Amino acid sequence: MPYVLGIDIASTRTTAATCADQGEGWGMPEPLWLGAHGPAAASAVFLDDDGYLLTGDAALEAGRSAPARLLTGFHERVGDDVPVIVGGERFPAESLSAVLVDAAVDQAAERFGEKPRHLVLTHPGGWGSFRRELLRRALAEAGFPRAALVAAPIAALHAYLAPQGGVTAGVCEFGPDGAVVTIAAAGINGWQPVKSVEGVDPGEAVGKVFELAHGAGVQPQALAGIVLTGDAPGVPGRTPCPLFVSSDPVLTIATGAANIAARRDIPQPGGPRSDAVATVETTLLPRVDAPEELTERPERPPVDITPFPLPERTGAAKLLSRRKPLVAGAAVVVLAATTLLLTLTTREATADKGHQPPPAASTCAPAAPGAATTSPEGRC
Repeated sequence: MPYVLGIDIASTRTTAATCADQGEGWGMPEPLWLGAHGPAAASAVFLDDDGYLLTGDAALEAGRSAPARLLTGFHERVGDDVPVIVGGERFPAESLSAVLVDAAVDQAAERFGEKPRHLVLTHPGGWGSFRRELLRRALAEAGFPRAALVAAPIAALHAYLAPQGGVTAGVCEFGPDGAVVTIAAAGINGWQPVKSVEGVDPGEAVGKVFELAHGAGVQPQALAGIVLTGDAPGVPGRTPCPLFVSSDPVLTIATGAANIAARRDIPQPGGPRSDAVATVETTLLPRVDAPEELTERPERPPVDITPFPLPERTGAAKLLSRRKPLVAGAAVVVLAATTLLLTLTTREATADKGHQPPPAASTCAPAAPGAATTSPEGRC
């Protein structure tokens, strides 16, 4: 069944949502079950003793007995000059994020029987083009060259509000390090971030939205609404504008990403680009052989993307090949069993034949040019 997929990789958990083809259009977003006990899975990767990678809740469980091999918090480290190191191996953070994306896509493909028609992945709102470009390249290497990257607060707005009428709205993303508060304005290019503040006390997040709106010349009652996502606290009392919070706010950003994926109209290479894509998409993955130069640096700029030679098997594509240990192990066992069975069968077949005369010397020599072959023994 055709469907589209939205994925949100947060600091501690990964969520996803799908919109299935209903024949007359895409259906409403539905959460994709990624975790062992719920739709959300841990944003974690575990490197086992055999060099294979576990993801999600399985990685978190394995990390309880070997915490030194557990990788978390890497999505926020995309663009850092210091790679993630575990077990003596260096992993680019963006490649680990691509491993989580691949795991989510596999879950969706198992449910729907095929890969998603479109894929939208969110990223922190404070990312610039440098970090997006690194993630874009890792996704392309992992087999997702047409995925779209969208800022998390913009995806959250698309879960409830369409960008129309020149209105302004707010988003409160609640996480382990406080809340990230963003206000965005809707214009001809869709929702565009106006101002964002990180590390806000969760109890003051809604008030911070009103403060940012006032600074932008927008009265609180003129806001189209405020979307609450993540570990949202209790909804405060009456507010001057609508509050949007679902029964499970952790899924809100992924739901908005799925809505964006359902509205995408991906052009053919070289074809016209639709306005619908431009309104929500940060950037499309490049479809050229030679990637453009990285011009923007993050706050902690790496001096060199690869300051030292990385060992083999650290790229996104190579990491994906290490995510399914059971398949490789089963193939080795089957091959060994087959070889043993053939050996035993051969021994049984020749055990009672006694002494056999040595075979006649081969006469299968190349024929002289132009000579005709007169017997089967003369043919090679």
